[in-house]
Amino acid sequence: MASPEAFRICKRLGIDDPRFIEIEAKRRVVPERAQELKRWLTGRRGVKHQKSVTFFDQFLDTKRMSLFRKGASLRLRYKGNGSRVYLQYKGPGFHRNGLLYRSEFSTKRLKRLVLEESHHDIVQFNMETIQQLFREALPVPMAAAMRRHLGERTMRAVGQGPILCVYQKDKFLVDLGEACLEPSLDRVFTFHISKTGLHPLSSFCEYENEIKAPEGSISRKLRHLDALMRFDAKLVRRFELRHERFDKYHRCGSFFIGK
Repeated sequence: MASPEAFRICKRLGIDDPRFIEIEAKRRVVPERAQELKRWLTGRRGVKHQKSVTFFDQFLDTKRMSLFRKGASLRLRYKGNGSRVYLQYKGPGFHRNGLLYRSEFSTKRLKRLVLEESHHDIVQFNMETIQQLFREALPVPMAAAMRRHLGERTMRAVGQGPILCVYQKDKFLVDLGEACLEPSLDRVFTFHISKTGLHPLSSFCEYENEIKAPEGSISRKLRHLDALMRFDAKLVRRFELRHERFDKYHRCGSFFIGK
């Protein structure tokens, strides 16, 4: 049974199940200091470097950028050079004590988005529309959250992917026993796709630290928030990291939307 605090967070996020609550810290990193930060994390006691990966996201929205304006994000995430594709949704969130709380959902691997067996390795849709993907691939909790946050009208209007982000991510792990921290350092290359061509928007570096627990246990996450903040405190002082209030979609989108 969820605790009163978990119930309050769910209510504020507009979801029913606390397993879908994401809690993380986000900081801006000066690109010139990114490698130094990576070396510092790699050499820190109790920190394990899990992997270095490259992948890309295509953020989906309506022509009026309704998801952006509602504080939500929806993306196709391409892993394994496009051989593994997932649809991920994050609802509007809030900040508390420097941490970002929001809901996060993901489909299973989309088998109908495939990597073509050719020398070009083209990822192509086997389905007709994004709407068909919504009808056939969304898990029940994900569909319910999207309808609640966005409304049926907005969901029906989703049909374009205006922002493409390529990530170079170094992912670390800190074992806390019944929970863990997942610090990561990202270098992001982001582009705006328009009718006139592919326009580069920006490249930037970002540090994130998310708290994870088995089966998404919110009680375990909440018990270890102090550990997350203690871990980040020394790093923030050493590298003078500024707090980042935007998620990646809204940081990228803020460069051009509404201007």
